[in-house]
Amino acid sequence: MFRLILLAGIIYLLFKWLRWSSSPVPKARPGGPPAGEKVEEMAQDPVCGTWVPVGQAVSLPGEKETRYFCSAECRDKFQRT
Repeated sequence: MFRLILLAGIIYLLFKWLRWSSSPVPKARPGGPPAGEKVEEMAQDPVCGTWVPVGQAVSLPGEKETRYFCSAECRDKFQRT
């Protein structure tokens, strides 16, 4: 009886290992984000040059384009010039 349980366990582990090794694993692009990870657009602050995620940036809508800033201070400095 013990041998039967041991054999069933070995077969189960072997099956699980074979199934795992044959499943496709998403791979990351070289130089890019990990596969499946959502990437947020980045914008460069025109005052200090810092790159900030658009969703976290302080924005200033303009006639031609919206400008994005890392802080309200940089936005205010841009408006003064």
